[in-house]
Amino acid sequence: MAYFIELLSSLFEKGISSALGTKHSVEITPSTQDRFGHYQCNSAMKLAKELGKSPRDIASSVVKAVKAQDETYSIIDSLEIAGPGFINVTLKSSYLSEYTGKLFNDPRIGVPKPKELQTICIDFSSPNVAKQLHVAHLRSTIIGDSLSRLFEFIGHKVIRLNHIGDWGTPFGMLIAYIKIHHPDVLQDPK
Repeated sequence: MAYFIELLSSLFEKGISSALGTKHSVEITPSTQDRFGHYQCNSAMKLAKELGKSPRDIASSVVKAVKAQDETYSIIDSLEIAGPGFINVTLKSSYLSEYTGKLFNDPRIGVPKPKELQTICIDFSSPNVAKQLHVAHLRSTIIGDSLSRLFEFIGHKVIRLNHIGDWGTPFGMLIAYIKIHHPDVLQDPK
């Protein structure tokens, strides 16, 4: 989704710049309903306030400028102005199929490697050895392992730590047992 928003933002930034002669920020969002296409550009409303023009007039100028770009014909199926000046964007099915095919054949499924690799330390699980093991211990282990796998897939180095919590009571009990039942084990053999 972020890929398409970046792609459409670039097209609409060029379109707004061409239509209005100045650079303005672009607001592209996924459509809330299928009947409005895949995405919508809501920038005409903000620009109308800034420029003192009708949002529909601005949207109309932007649509013409976006349609004039060569790249638009391979990506966008339709651009429609709705309501006060929303621009509904429907992507071409052939473009979506091609993009999905590329993702399917990409071992990284389109996820770029980070610009700066990090070492990430994840500490998870920590069952208390003085108490019974229960399902909550599994939950934190699964969450920690999932986060570790995610960061490794992205490309970061992950250090996984699993500490066993609360050693005090069990070791105290062990020492007490040894003192009572095997008192000479702690004596110097000389």
